[in-house]
Amino acid sequence: MQNKSSKYLKYAIGEIILVVIGILIALQINNWNEKSKSKQSAEVQLSQLNQNISADLILLNTLNQNVKSNLSSCQNLSAQFQLIKPFDSLTTSYIIDNLFERNFYFNSSAYDKLNQSGEFIILSEALQRNITYYYNLLNRVKEREEISNTFIKKDLEPYYFDNYSEYHRKGSNLHPIVSNYYKHDKREPIVLNVEKIKNDNKMSTLMFARYYQLQNQQEIYTEAINKAHDIQELINEYLNVDND
Repeated sequence: MQNKSSKYLKYAIGEIILVVIGILIALQINNWNEKSKSKQSAEVQLSQLNQNISADLILLNTLNQNVKSNLSSCQNLSAQFQLIKPFDSLTTSYIIDNLFERNFYFNSSAYDKLNQSGEFIILSEALQRNITYYYNLLNRVKEREEISNTFIKKDLEPYYFDNYSEYHRKGSNLHPIVSNYYKHDKREPIVLNVEKIKNDNKMSTLMFARYYQLQNQQEIYTEAINKAHDIQELINEYLNVDND
């Protein structure tokens, strides 16, 4: 009886061990399946993030070119205020060029989903670090734009319209937008009062401030563009390695 009891006990222990091993294997397989699903989901979101960045690049490059053009107008106007170049028929169009606000809008839906799902930590450290930096950088882009746009709305634009609105007519302001708007204007053109603008210290100072705002905008747009390209290279490398 003792031998039979001992055999039954050993058998029962063996059964328990087999059940435990089976449970552990099942849990391991389940964990592997969950990780595999999370990894696949993360790769889908990463591909979407890559598309979001491509859309960002289109707008960032456009804004960068616009700011480059504005900066050129600002430099020409600055040279006129410093009497390096003469004031001419383009003077008021240079000012108009610097009245336009620039706004960047980005789509962070894929980045948000990666964070909310907890799948962001599946990515390589290099990707996590660069993506986080990129979206923090885009927020800085928005902050820089807000500084410039607020300056335009509160300082430059009101002063321009209070003192130079008379030149808003056909032939008086050669900016393409103004010229097109007033293309059927029957009023006589008004010649620029060179003495007035030459001695307008406030406008000169406003354009000085605008010059440095534009420089800062161009720098941060360029940094965002470069970082976007870096991340796309990392994403493509990560996805290609995983698919191999």
